Amino acid sequence: MDKLKNKRFIIAIVAIILIVACIIGGIIIKDSNKKKEPTLEEIVDSKLTAYETDIIDSLDSLTSDEAIADYLMNWGKNKKITTDKDSNGNVIFKLKADEGYKDVSPVTIICGYDSRHTQRYVQPMATALTVAKNTKNHGKFNVIFCPETSIEASGSKQLSETYFTDDARVFYLGESGSAKVTSNTGGYIAFEIFDDLEYTTPEYNKAYRISIKNLPSQVMGSKINSTPNAIKQLGNILANFKSTSLLFELSMFEGGDEANTTPTSASMKILINSSDQEKFLSKIENTKENFAEKYTEDFPEAELLCEEIKAPTKVIRKDKVGNLVSLLYTTPNGVYEKDDEGNVTAVTNIGSISTKDDELIINVAVSSSDEMLLGEIEESYKIISGLSDVNYNTTAEYPVFNEMENNMPLLESFEDSFASYTDGSNMNVEDAVEFTPLAFLSEKNDKMQILYIGVTDKSKEKFAGSLITFLDNSEDK
Repeated sequence: MDKLKNKRFIIAIVAIILIVACIIGGIIIKDSNKKKEPTLEEIVDSKLTAYETDIIDSLDSLTSDEAIADYLMNWGKNKKITTDKDSNGNVIFKLKADEGYKDVSPVTIICGYDSRHTQRYVQPMATALTVAKNTKNHGKFNVIFCPETSIEASGSKQLSETYFTDDARVFYLGESGSAKVTSNTGGYIAFEIFDDLEYTTPEYNKAYRISIKNLPSQVMGSKINSTPNAIKQLGNILANFKSTSLLFELSMFEGGDEANTTPTSASMKILINSSDQEKFLSKIENTKENFAEKYTEDFPEAELLCEEIKAPTKVIRKDKVGNLVSLLYTTPNGVYEKDDEGNVTAVTNIGSISTKDDELIINVAVSSSDEMLLGEIEESYKIISGLSDVNYNTTAEYPVFNEMENNMPLLESFEDSFASYTDGSNMNVEDAVEFTPLAFLSEKNDKMQILYIGVTDKSKEKFAGSLITFLDNSEDK
């Protein structure tokens, strides 16, 4: 009987131990599940990477603004976001206020797109998509993607004023050479330098095409010097020929697309005397080696090529070629000036060149956060054009946007969100040399507040997380 009691007692003890173990195990599992909930940082990192990868994988099909708009429309609808497109190609994500946050002032986030340079917009677009899908406890906000097929940013200009109420807080996301937040952005001037070309019969018999290909296209900004300018590079080659008495004739010079974008390629056809062939080829070989040494590591697909071609039947008259070489050599290109802190305050760009239809046309642009510098650079171009005996014309001009004081409340609020998300990191606040649509957008309502966010590869997660933190009003509630 005692043995039976002992056996029952042991069974009871084991049962109690098992029950306690199950309870403790349940608690541990519950705590473990809690710990497995992803942080906002983990959500931002994973989602932004996924969205960016999907855009990059789709680049081959995003060959028109209509295709990009369709991609964004489908993306929004697939994510159960109310999505619309207006007659100007602006794609609008409309996110209603969460329950309890209907009295929060509205926010509008704007990001551009351009099928000619889609790669340039990948990071700002991925940042905007991350904010649109992963924000909680928010008031009403919109995420709008605007076509930017010209410097006038026509999509932004045509946006309805309903998104820009007196209490609206507006952020424009743009690709930038350096991460920054500001409400002071660069003014812009574009010039066309032109001249009628005259041709003559060639005197030399060896013809070559010299070209630079596969450079990345970069919008004018503080990092413009990080990419070689194909037109300027070829111009320097001609200047070197001239300074070392290597006689040549020029029949063609083409490159680039538009004033405000660095050219991805440029090409020229020259003729030399057969007696100078060895000297010429030696120079070209040295030039190719120097080009590879400087740029191959950063731009592995870029190449400087020289190939012998059939001699053309006509060449540009020598005095006109001399004017062109002088012009390209003296025309500023790249970073023009920095302030005492080393911040870039003015940049210039030789964006395109053409000798088609018996006319030389060179498109150049200047951007600066300093109004006086803009005027100074414009005057220098007039002088250079006059000395090179070519014509000069201003084709576009927009003033500096300098409204930091008016937008300081929004800047300080966003700076707090940035510090909160990044555990106290300092947000870089500096004038942007880049021209942005802020001036156009601010015309919608002079009472709203607006900021430019310059997005880089290293800052995209920080800005996405900071915007989500800014939109999350749960702590205020």
